[in-house]
Amino acid sequence: MNLMWIQMKLARAQLGIFILVALLQRTPVVKYVLQFERALSAPVAKIVKMTTWVATSMGLFHATAGATTYQINPASPAVATVGEGFSLVFDITGTPSAASSWRVTGDIPPGLSIPGLVGNNINTEDSVAIVGTPTTAGTYNVIAQAWNGSNQTRQTTTATTITIVVAESPLPDPPTILRKPSSTRVPMGGRAQFFFESSGVVDSVQWLKDDVALAGETGQTLIIKDASPTVEGVYSVQVSNAAGSAKSEGGSLTIDDAATADLVNLATRGLVGAGGDIMIGGLTVLGGSTKTVLVRGLGPQLTADGVPGALADPELKVFQTLFDETPIRSQLLVTNDDWEDGSNADELATALTAQNKPLVADSKDAALLLTLNEGVYTFQLSGAGGTEGVGLIELFVVEEISL
Repeated sequence: MNLMWIQMKLARAQLGIFILVALLQRTPVVKYVLQFERALSAPVAKIVKMTTWVATSMGLFHATAGATTYQINPASPAVATVGEGFSLVFDITGTPSAASSWRVTGDIPPGLSIPGLVGNNINTEDSVAIVGTPTTAGTYNVIAQAWNGSNQTRQTTTATTITIVVAESPLPDPPTILRKPSSTRVPMGGRAQFFFESSGVVDSVQWLKDDVALAGETGQTLIIKDASPTVEGVYSVQVSNAAGSAKSEGGSLTIDDAATADLVNLATRGLVGAGGDIMIGGLTVLGGSTKTVLVRGLGPQLTADGVPGALADPELKVFQTLFDETPIRSQLLVTNDDWEDGSNADELATALTAQNKPLVADSKDAALLLTLNEGVYTFQLSGAGGTEGVGLIELFVVEEISL
């Protein structure tokens, strides 16, 4: 065994170690090739010493650096749904120092974004988030790579791919009709109003007379003004969503000059608070005809009148008690948050003025003009968005409306 043979053996071993170190430290292999060439001409003792140092430093690197690990929550591939909120965060651990910047490329799903991302760079020492509401189904690959310095400088790490699978929003069940519009009688020139109750997701409403669609009648109630023989007939409603539609049975409208109705009672209760601590008013209509009432749910108007602590954003809901069902329950007829947002806002404004109870434009007060059949009704005043404060329910009987 000669000296040249020993040098070649050690040199080959040294080459393998140099390449391994190059891969672990992610530095150019050329640097270590040059060191290898210099090692070929070094004495045996120097080569042995160098080999020992490199092996020792490799162990030190593993002890201090550890394995690079990406933390992705939810794990890739992550599943999102069109139209539903989504959030994913990612970070990196096991590197010699925390990430200070990231390079993010690839395809971010439409509707999602990375707050703070400029171009393909984001400077942050915190976790990076992909958030938003996706709008388009598909499979998207986002490529993330961490850097120790800002603006993608200093040491980097191996990039990782984050896959986000965006699924189409599942179709809802078709809507169903729980309660059809009720039949009603009104005198000539009177006012009629039809209500209905449905379940499930409702994207559109269409009212019909004698099974013919009424142009423009797509609101939550149907109002008929200045009744005459031409409006007599059977009224029904059709509700639809992406999965299907449902059509109610009809309720008849009859002109009857002998029809009368009386308002029997009105009740109010309480301060408008959170949960069930709301204000409640009730009334009963007796007789075979209808009664038109004007209801105001006040908050901002009270502030203008000097009442402290008034409700900032009142919301009115009207229920009818259904005694013909077992168990007895209440049907939600109509809601109103801001009085000018109703489908009959002009008619409502006229009625408010006629009663000398006008409301300020753009106020958040609530109001409804309702024509009710015989029955028992409840009016609930609550705070939209969980607001609380002093509120007031007012109810007036309206005998005639002149537009």
